[in-house]
Amino acid sequence: MKLKIKNILSFILVGAMLGACSLDEDPTFPSEELLFSDIEGANTVLNGCYSGMADFNYWGADFHHLTDLGSGLYNTGKDANLKDIAALNPYSSQNYVENVWKGCFRAIERCNDLIAGINKSSLSEDATKDMLGQAYFLRAFTYFNLVRLYGKAPLRIEPASSENVNAGLSSSAQIYEQVISDAKLAKVNLDEYRVDGRPTTYAANMLLAKVYMTLAANQTSAETEYWQLAYNEAIEVYGKFSLVADYRSLWFEETSNYTSESIFEIAGNVENTLRHLQLFTASNGNLGRSVWGRIKPNVEMYDQHAAAYSADPRIGATFQTEWYKYNSTGKATLQKTYPVFKGRQNKDKSYPFLAKYFIKNPESLNYNTNMNLVAYRYSDLLLMLAEIENELNGPANAYQYVNEVLDRARNSADTPTAEPTDWIGLSQEQFREAIMAEYNFELLGEGHDWFNVRRRGYDYFKEKVIDAHNNTPIYNFTKSRDVEYADNARTMLFPIPASEITANPNISASDQNPGY
Repeated sequence: MKLKIKNILSFILVGAMLGACSLDEDPTFPSEELLFSDIEGANTVLNGCYSGMADFNYWGADFHHLTDLGSGLYNTGKDANLKDIAALNPYSSQNYVENVWKGCFRAIERCNDLIAGINKSSLSEDATKDMLGQAYFLRAFTYFNLVRLYGKAPLRIEPASSENVNAGLSSSAQIYEQVISDAKLAKVNLDEYRVDGRPTTYAANMLLAKVYMTLAANQTSAETEYWQLAYNEAIEVYGKFSLVADYRSLWFEETSNYTSESIFEIAGNVENTLRHLQLFTASNGNLGRSVWGRIKPNVEMYDQHAAAYSADPRIGATFQTEWYKYNSTGKATLQKTYPVFKGRQNKDKSYPFLAKYFIKNPESLNYNTNMNLVAYRYSDLLLMLAEIENELNGPANAYQYVNEVLDRARNSADTPTAEPTDWIGLSQEQFREAIMAEYNFELLGEGHDWFNVRRRGYDYFKEKVIDAHNNTPIYNFTKSRDVEYADNARTMLFPIPASEITANPNISASDQNPGY
């Protein structure tokens, strides 16, 4: 089987990872020598890495399908998904399970091509140092997603060849080791500052802090190694960014990109749009009637936020509770959702929508947007520091971090409100409970939900997600729009995709995750 030198779109590995595709074609793309003969060519490959990140099967859409609908925090407007992924019942051949796996490996292979091409080129270190750092960061970021979602995966860190294309599964420990190695390489190679939303050394610090926090989840109070490592990384970011004055401004296209609190964002534009507005805006919620309304928060997510801080301005910025529905003639009818509407069978009104990514101009004719997706922002870092400090030393010095977030929240209204008030007087356990809830109040829908609710283990997930959902009084599980969650620990991971098991001779059915 003859393989051509890698091309910038990495179609070779894409075919291999989809399993059944052949590698015997001879694509006519620029040669490796030509691509890496100058900085412009290398930058073309780097742009291909970001294109992979923004692909529909990855952060462009399916990452949100998979992690939001599978998180236990959302319902869906897509009826077929009410009984599978939105009911915490995914299966190994489900399109989202398959597509995110493939999308992740497409992005990884492009990073592999860039790293190998630069390292073999004659380009100067000064000219390529930051480019290498970006590639290492994106590979670490993507493998970190893979290991948390699927538990294990092939560890491919070299460009595709006939010898390595069918790699077997590596353990989670092996993948975490590679993620940490890549993130450390990113940290020393990346530039310290930039204005285009791409990662800097501080994004690598934040990534490492998240990795160590994930590894710390099963530590006892006497075992603080990973918590300390997480603190060491997170504190490097503290003070290097700042919260925007008004939380609401983060969710308008005109003010959302490249803000003072953006640490890493995935860029799109109207020509190559990300699909978040299409996913989260109610079906027929714009004049162009081109949106899907597939992802909307569960009732308990609204209730929990309102119970904690009834006057929190973030509630209005997070939950879309009224909207206009357009018909084919352009007539619009006002729809009021939960909590005003209490019925349980209405697709349009039984659940609120996520206001963050709801189209702000209902007269728009399409969902195309210049609005980027911010993967890491500074308020998340502040909540992380609060959680880490509490685990290491208790709440005394942890309040300062979370209270910055709360102060911004209460000042994010036309007239500042009294809520949310600063935290004070909590025990370590009370602080732990509160900070985990605060991630939902601040970051709902921003790509972290699936990970945060599972990071502290199945008992936590069962209590805070499964039981909290199933015990929400308004639900009627005999009706079609409400789904009851099963008490099943298999939901801590997604299944290894069926296509990978079928096509990869080094992976068998016995390698499947437990329960699938």
